[in-house]
Amino acid sequence: MTRAFLLLLLANLALFAWQQGALGPATESGREPQRLARQVAAEKIRVLSPDQVAALRGGSKAAGNGNANPACFEFGDFDEASLARVQARLAALALGDRLRARRVDVPGGFVVFVPSPGSRAEAERLAQELRSRGVRDLLVMGPGSPMPNAILLGSFREAELAQRHQAELTRRGISGVRTAERAASAEATRFEIRGVDTALAQQLAELQKEFPQSQLGACGN
Repeated sequence: MTRAFLLLLLANLALFAWQQGALGPATESGREPQRLARQVAAEKIRVLSPDQVAALRGGSKAAGNGNANPACFEFGDFDEASLARVQARLAALALGDRLRARRVDVPGGFVVFVPSPGSRAEAERLAQELRSRGVRDLLVMGPGSPMPNAILLGSFREAELAQRHQAELTRRGISGVRTAERAASAEATRFEIRGVDTALAQQLAELQKEFPQSQLGACGN
């Protein structure tokens, strides 16, 4: 009897020691509880605020789209006086087949010009002098134009922009600059740029600043 009691007591002590981990980790209830406990890492859990959740959702959408800007931009409209310069600037961006140009009819607006000095030869000589003085956008009007041999210095949709350009040229010492309303519509060039990403959109925005008479925006279609 005494021996049986001692054996039972030893068995109970061994069971207690095993449950306390003295003989190794005890088995816990549930499916793989130790691995789950290691994976959860409660001290690393952080509760997000509603604003943080919204920001994460917005970031996921932007990453999914790859670009928050419109995929297509229109840049225009350019008359013959400014066309060559904008073409050169766009060529430097190496847009390849993402760039397309088309002719469009623009409504009547306002033109800044120097009246014809007389002959075509005199007009070309004056145009060259203006270029040497830093006037970048100009065109000697042809014989079939409404102002033969006049020197076109810019076309604008709004009178205020035309007058501002005239004042700037006058301030730089260019004499004889005038502004006139162009009642009839005229042809101009409009550029379409596709596949625009954030970096290119920023480059186009900077380029547009060089052509204050132009507009830059998302494609209509």
